Amino acid sequence: MHYLEITLIGMILFYPIVDLIIEKYKSQNKTFEFLKISFIMWLPTLLLIHLFSNGQLSVANFGFVIENSWQNILFASLLLIAIIYLLLLIRSIQSSEELRTEIKSKCAAYKDILPVTKNEMLVFTLILSVSAGVCEELLFRAYLFTLIDSHIGMVAAILLSSAVFGLWHIYLGWQEVIRTSIMGAVFCGVFIFTGNIILPILLHIFVDVYSGLMCYFAMRKSPLIIQES
Repeated sequence: MHYLEITLIGMILFYPIVDLIIEKYKSQNKTFEFLKISFIMWLPTLLLIHLFSNGQLSVANFGFVIENSWQNILFASLLLIAIIYLLLLIRSIQSSEELRTEIKSKCAAYKDILPVTKNEMLVFTLILSVSAGVCEELLFRAYLFTLIDSHIGMVAAILLSSAVFGLWHIYLGWQEVIRTSIMGAVFCGVFIFTGNIILPILLHIFVDVYSGLMCYFAMRKSPLIIQES
């Protein structure tokens, strides 16, 4: 194993400790925090891409090709339906005070890490969500899952890679670690089911964008509601 790959594994495993340290110096500016988190995620990802492009990784295939299989067609169709649902839900939030109140209560615990202003929403959606989807899927599913799977089997790979993925969110508390570990296992399932990393990346981006937009449109003043009053 190349020494830079060992460095990469170290970066992945020790990231939660670094994150806890950085969290102590957290800025009140959420836009800055979104950019900072994105930058930190790209550091090991760029190293991973460098090693992959130079053939210096133990993992040789990331599954960048989407084959014309029924699994991929089914999943892509479901993802398209989910996107349409999100757009319809946003419209419903804008026109329903009751729905807005319900979503506000659900995202209250996450309001410190989710966008509530237009600038925050744009950075969260276009930069942080995309960065998280690309970086975390490449690191945890394409690389770490595949690496562990090649040595000790699929079940262990799902459990261990998902656990490390969950620990990357330890700064949000143990409840979030458990939730994201479960999501990591789901992303592993999608990776196994589709046989490529592109669709899990798109799903991951969608999940993050969904959370951000729900919070933003629930918290903001709705033009439709203002007109009705």
